Amino acid sequence: MMLIALHPESCFAIDRNTSSETNPAQFDLIKNIRLLTSTSLSEMKKFYVDALGLGIESEKDKEITFIAGASTITFVKIDSSLGDPWYHFAFNIPENKLRKARVWQLERTEIIPTPKRARDPKFPNDIRHFRNWNAHSIFFWDPAGNLLEYIARHDLRNGEDGEFTSKDILNVSEIAFVVDDQHHESKGLHSNFALDVYPKNSSFWWAMGDEKGLLLCIPKRLWGENTDNPKRFKVFKTEAAISGSVDKDYTFSNFPYAVRMVTT
Repeated sequence: MMLIALHPESCFAIDRNTSSETNPAQFDLIKNIRLLTSTSLSEMKKFYVDALGLGIESEKDKEITFIAGASTITFVKIDSSLGDPWYHFAFNIPENKLRKARVWQLERTEIIPTPKRARDPKFPNDIRHFRNWNAHSIFFWDPAGNLLEYIARHDLRNGEDGEFTSKDILNVSEIAFVVDDQHHESKGLHSNFALDVYPKNSSFWWAMGDEKGLLLCIPKRLWGENTDNPKRFKVFKTEAAISGSVDKDYTFSNFPYAVRMVTT
């Protein structure tokens, strides 16, 4: 179901004088998400590099950036006294490799159980079926408690031959922003970046973008209620860089979230 720069001193100006009508933008891809973590960067490196096989773009004392296909993920280390941030983000994978991705991931982590209502009888019970999105996925945790997802979006028709490897982690395709009013915040993304609601025929505004990349406005709901360790989504500073047709910044009205569209 995020970012650009999660430094505490970062700030982004809201462009209140432009909208999708006066300054149309076209969204292409989530280029970078930048997240806080209280988990040691060495532990994060062990997971993302040694287990998932991602490359490193840059590494500093309190910051590390991993390469996930066409996207990057930056973690900024904070002291645990400031909290234990966790987020949800997803990776697109080839639409025909979800079963193989499941086997590959089970060699590295557990997969979070799927409620019966979200299962597809044609797939193993821990695979989730997003019927309205024509997609299947699996969820798992990283060492910081981030909720990760591999999602196979069948409408992309990006199937590949062979076994699943880390090269099949194509890009960050979702970043979640925890909000109070999903519709209101989604409208803000629409007005500033011309992002469409997804899917386009939906009357419920919360997922904005398309199959290549989605900015999700989610409630402070409980996740994993069918597991032994359910977690409630909370608000943590979140920043996302997306590629598109204009250079533009946007900050959510009452949340520590920033999105920057950059031309490529």
